[in-house]
Amino acid sequence: MRNIHLPSRSTIAPPPPSSRVSPALVSLGLIGLGALLWRSKPSLMDMPDPVPLGDHADDTLLRRAARRSRDGVSRIAPGNLGVSLGRSMVVAGAAMLLTRLLDEIASDD
Repeated sequence: MRNIHLPSRSTIAPPPPSSRVSPALVSLGLIGLGALLWRSKPSLMDMPDPVPLGDHADDTLLRRAARRSRDGVSRIAPGNLGVSLGRSMVVAGAAMLLTRLLDEIASDD
């Protein structure tokens, strides 16, 4: 069996300064873009209303199932995708920034 020698902590080079700042910049960008989407509620990202497109004289089992599915999805789908996407981007950016700040506080360097 081979002996595996791990490098000591002193032989590991510190990360370049750009790798320490980049996550913070990316997280600030996510927060900014997410806040913009969240607040502006772009109409391009509005979810369409589940409106019936004709009479139901020739209803088949497949059409009734599709209509029920459409109505069910419309209940849980967001009204504006931009709001949901923006909120998620703000949360992800804040988590990334907090993680980077805590990592900086906890590091020995």
